[in-house]
Amino acid sequence: MKMDFNFDDFFKSLDWSKVAVKDGAAEGMHDATDDLLSKSRDLAPLSDGGGTLRRTSGKNVEVSGDEVSGEVYFSATERDKNGEVYNYALITHELGDSFKNPSTPGTQPKYLERPMKENAERYKQMVADSIRRELS
Repeated sequence: MKMDFNFDDFFKSLDWSKVAVKDGAAEGMHDATDDLLSKSRDLAPLSDGGGTLRRTSGKNVEVSGDEVSGEVYFSATERDKNGEVYNYALITHELGDSFKNPSTPGTQPKYLERPMKENAERYKQMVADSIRRELS
């Protein structure tokens, strides 16, 4: 007795699943980066009252091949007395214990790192839940 299987439909469903997983992961990554951006903006200092640091923040989600990546960034730069450009966002983020007098109550150094660490598991769950929704 001979048995034949045609796997075309099976492989097509795998291709569909791969697309659905990437779509779900991208949607979940957008949700996670939106949340991290919001939380980190609330913690970022308002040094001059103008909110330059908060205004220069943003997020980016990319899908490339089989990878989905997300980033949240702050990109404020300023010039020192000598005209040299320095990364104000990095300096304020890394101030540590020298951050004694925040310009706005409730702001703090590590304004991006802290909410990321505090919510890392939640963000992973957001991506996983979004993939599950896409596959259902």
